[in-house]
Amino acid sequence: MSSAAEYWMLRLLADKLIAPDNIVIDAKTGISGAGRGGGTGFGYAESNENLIPYGLLKHVHMPEIISTIARIGGGSAAGLVFTPHLVPMTRGILATIYARGRATTAQCLDAARRFYADSAFVRVTDKPPQTKWATGSNLAFVSYAADPDRNLVIALGVVDNLGKGAAGQAVQNANLMCGLPETARLEGAPVWP
Repeated sequence: MSSAAEYWMLRLLADKLIAPDNIVIDAKTGISGAGRGGGTGFGYAESNENLIPYGLLKHVHMPEIISTIARIGGGSAAGLVFTPHLVPMTRGILATIYARGRATTAQCLDAARRFYADSAFVRVTDKPPQTKWATGSNLAFVSYAADPDRNLVIALGVVDNLGKGAAGQAVQNANLMCGLPETARLEGAPVWP
């Protein structure tokens, strides 16, 4: 999840459109994010009609996120807040990231479109993305909303964690390292569960 959240902030941080010191990541993840051996609390009976925050203030990905924000943003990420929530859906992640910055929505979208122009799997959209858009794929959908008068930038991103999860990223990287087309075996992924 952390790599997905970082992914949607990279260009904004690099272009100094947002400040690195006050970022809030509110992520919603499907049950499959816990893996097959998720243990208690991840079954249908526990998660249906329920929304469960977890990893408060100490999520395993916090050090990785803080390091990336500081490196790319060129400043402290000490104010980072990352709260993932388990939602009653099988697959998918939607991350909403709140940051301080004077950029406009158009500036954020333009920066993202330039940054991801050659990306085979990232789609920058004018509308806020939905988890269903990415279902069964290796695609990432990103969008932004900004209000410079309020010093507020919102980045939104969606992936199917069973498609664009660790396995999909590993195949994509292996393709690049082996000189294969980046998209090899990643288009038209089967959907299960």
